Amino acid sequence: MWKIGASLFATNIGSGHLIGLAGIGASSGIAIGAFEWNAIFLICSLGWIFVPIYINAGVVTVPEYLRKRFGSYRVELLFSVLYLFLYIFSRMLLEICYGVMFLRIVWRMDVYQASLILLTVAGIYTITGGLAAVVYTDILHAGFILLGSILLMGYAFNKVGEYQGLLHKYFNAIPSVISEGNWTAKPDCYLPRPDSFHIFRDPITGDIPWPGLVFGLSILSLYYWCTNQVIRDIVTE
Repeated sequence: MWKIGASLFATNIGSGHLIGLAGIGASSGIAIGAFEWNAIFLICSLGWIFVPIYINAGVVTVPEYLRKRFGSYRVELLFSVLYLFLYIFSRMLLEICYGVMFLRIVWRMDVYQASLILLTVAGIYTITGGLAAVVYTDILHAGFILLGSILLMGYAFNKVGEYQGLLHKYFNAIPSVISEGNWTAKPDCYLPRPDSFHIFRDPITGDIPWPGLVFGLSILSLYYWCTNQVIRDIVTE
């Protein structure tokens, strides 16, 4: 079970979280963390409700389940094409982009060179080892992510003066460079919000309003954790 948990963690947490969510957290506040907190309840739903249904139906993929459930090959084909399109242009490209951004910042690598390295390494161990290789690689990734995150958190809190120091210094953390060439950042991107340390924000003026956080996010998370082919395969395996 711990292997499944580590693989779920590493599959979900990637460069998009370490750069994308971290950036939104820095600019908007802690409400973005709810995108991960509600996963606890949805993963339980996956294990107790959805996975038993998939296993009893004798299916390997979600499109296959839809074909058996509704008796139509067109539904299976439509969902397969739609999911491939969304995954390639929404998930994979963003993860590659964030990963390349990280390599460029840390090691000053060329964008195309970094992209080629990432795709080559991931392709080799996935094609040669299959899902088992992905799971064991995820376990290694999970260890590095947890260790690195704990060390970074400890260093950051020590630097700003623990949590109380963060509460004070965050609202004074305004960048000195807000423009470059013909580009100028909008004030919303760099001025700290007054409700930065509130999770449930105003439904009208909040950038992450609480109705969307409670209801809209739950629907998105239900799809991601319970019908996402990647997550479902890891748990079923």
